[in-house]
Amino acid sequence: MPRRRRASRPVRRRRRPRVSRRRRRGGRRRR
Repeated sequence: MPRRRRASRPVRRRRRPRVSRRRRRGGRRRR
């Protein structure tokens, strides 16, 4: 089994663009 390489530097999490699904679907505004 090939060895998995360990990331030497901490992996940055990818930021997802903010999508407001709730507003689209429910149409309810969040305060």
